[in-house]
Amino acid sequence: MNISKNKGLSLVIVFIILAVYNIIAFMLPFNHGRMFWTGYFFSMVAILLTAGVGFYAFRREVLRSKVYGCTLLSLVWCYLIAQLIIGVLEMILSDVPFQYGIVLNTILFGACTIGLIATDIAKVEIERIDLKVKEKIFHNKSLQTDIENLITKAPDEITKKMLKNLAESIRYSDPMSSPQLAAIENKIESKVAGLTDAIAIYDSSIIKSSCDELQQLIAERNGKCKTMK
Repeated sequence: MNISKNKGLSLVIVFIILAVYNIIAFMLPFNHGRMFWTGYFFSMVAILLTAGVGFYAFRREVLRSKVYGCTLLSLVWCYLIAQLIIGVLEMILSDVPFQYGIVLNTILFGACTIGLIATDIAKVEIERIDLKVKEKIFHNKSLQTDIENLITKAPDEITKKMLKNLAESIRYSDPMSSPQLAAIENKIESKVAGLTDAIAIYDSSIIKSSCDELQQLIAERNGKCKTMK
């Protein structure tokens, strides 16, 4: 398994924290009672969780994933620092009933876990939407390219101007899509195919009507996109 530089550094930092914390825990004269082991156990859980989140956060190279990965790391590191401090205090305050330590540490762990899950759910959903937008942008770009290719085949300047205007309309059309727009998007694709055939045989009346209808369909689609937002 390949380990990236960020993963390697995260692992080194976690091992350093693990070593230093264990030295503090077992070299200082703490009373190794139930409260000590409560603080020690939850501190070890926090360290291991930080290591796991570090590996998970750096598993993708997509910029948006990196941004959410940093959010996950920020959250888990805040939890780690808080838990280590609380863990040391629990080792010192060994006379306090250990049940209080369990409750406090469990609440802190639960809050961190919920935050991590909520952040990851948000990341997955954002990535899903982003993928749909990229797919739709590619679709619109493909249509725009098809129209621009037709410009070079246009027999006169009037036709070229109509095609340039049509390409601009597609270029600046709303990139978002949904199942409710499938029918009108299919019509647009069909009209583009018909326009291609009309230019091939140079039927000026069909070329003009196809361009006009495509402009209307694109405007209609953009209007429906606005109503769905």
